[in-house]
Amino acid sequence: MQLAYSNDRLSSRMSVDPSTAGEPEVESSVIEWLLHDDQVMRECFTHAAEILKSVTGAAITAITLLDEENQHYRAEVGMAMPLITRAHSLADYAVRDAELFVIEDAHDDARFGECMLVQRHPFVRFYAAIALRAPNGEIVGALCAMDPAPGHLDASQRGVFYHLRAMIENDLKMRTATAIDPLTQLYNRRFLLESIAHKWKEARNGEMMGSVVVDVDWFKQYNDTYGHQAGDHCLRKVASVMQAASDGERIIAGRMGGEEFGLLVLQAQPVALEDTLEALRQGVEDLAIEHRASPLGMVTVSVGASLTRMTEGSRLAHREGFASADRALYRSKHGGRNLVSMA
Repeated sequence: MQLAYSNDRLSSRMSVDPSTAGEPEVESSVIEWLLHDDQVMRECFTHAAEILKSVTGAAITAITLLDEENQHYRAEVGMAMPLITRAHSLADYAVRDAELFVIEDAHDDARFGECMLVQRHPFVRFYAAIALRAPNGEIVGALCAMDPAPGHLDASQRGVFYHLRAMIENDLKMRTATAIDPLTQLYNRRFLLESIAHKWKEARNGEMMGSVVVDVDWFKQYNDTYGHQAGDHCLRKVASVMQAASDGERIIAGRMGGEEFGLLVLQAQPVALEDTLEALRQGVEDLAIEHRASPLGMVTVSVGASLTRMTEGSRLAHREGFASADRALYRSKHGGRNLVSMA
């Protein structure tokens, strides 16, 4: 691994994304985005949970986010709630129906014998929740109220769940319009750079931050050979590999512009980072997308990365980190492409 350090600014090649409105939707990364704790949506979630607690009188109210494996709490009001598996959560039952889901006493329902909230502290008996959806219809979680005593909702309290859901989903629609690249469903350039600056400032001294730039090799030639519609399909497939490589809440991935992508790796470690990026590179190669205009005969990516140990002096140095990654990317390209280079 070659070591090089640079104080250059973020490369001007990271240009604004071209318009891709009207493209078919691909699998959404809204959950990943929300799990990174977007400040605007966090405030929306907090207001909704506080309103719901005031109206229902429940001991605990919260927003839950659901990925494939786990239930994640956001904006808890009443007590801090732990991460639990989705299979053992009440929210997993709640989101199966578009209507308000109400359990007046969980002790009377055999379905919830293995639910952690029922069997362990806070020993929930009353539970009410309504599913929350992303603009593309994907279920992202639920707005919920719970209490260790049995409970009941009157008509006006039930109505508040529907009103708050409409408010949250409307805010989510407006926020995703400014945060998600419509072609790839990764974060767009503006939101990615905002997130990078925010996470960089939040990092603790001594933590390692990984800055990564990924570029699709000979992409202009691909477009010239197969047409822009095929090019868009290619970018969506490459983006899906990048999304799969993102490790839960540890990697933020976005489209910088055209065929260029950026990743921020939180709490990065040199060997693990290189392994992750090599898996990403191999994942794109394994797509086996034909590319007659490439010397390699298929679509590939070149990757450049750098590592920065956080200190007070590097607190505002995220641009330098990505400029160093960009220089490493050029080494990958000059070395024959389809390579990972570390600065």
